[in-house]
Amino acid sequence: MQNQNNEEIKIYRNRLIVSDLIFDVLSDKKTVSQALSLFPKDKNDINLKCAFDALMYREADEDLRKKVQDYALVQDEFLSDIAFILKENRPMPLNIIEQYQKYNKSDLIPDEKEDLKTVFKKIIKMINF
Repeated sequence: MQNQNNEEIKIYRNRLIVSDLIFDVLSDKKTVSQALSLFPKDKNDINLKCAFDALMYREADEDLRKKVQDYALVQDEFLSDIAFILKENRPMPLNIIEQYQKYNKSDLIPDEKEDLKTVFKKIIKMINF
C-alpha cells in the first residue's frame, strides 16, 4: 500500500513538473529544448509521453508556426490543454493518446543514457521511413 502511494505521489509530482515546463514554454520563459532537457525520465506514464511528444512537435513545426499564425495558436492551445490536464492529475483523453501512438511507434522520452540529440535522431529516422 505504501509503495503504491509513493508511486502515485511520484507520478503526480512528475505531472506537475511537466505542466510547469509547458507553461514556461508557452510564456517564453524556457525554450522547448530547455524544457525537454528538464523532463522527468518516466517512460511509464502515457500522459507524460504525450506531453513530451507534443513539445517535440512544437519544436519540429517551428517553420510552419512562423508562416501560419493560426496553426501556432491552435498548437499552443493544445499544449495548454495538456498542461492543465497534467496539473489537475486527470487522465489524458483517449483521442490524444491514440493520436500520438499512431505516429510515434518508439518511445521518445530519453532515458538516463540518452540526450536530446539522440531523441532528434530518432525523430528524423522515424520521418524518413
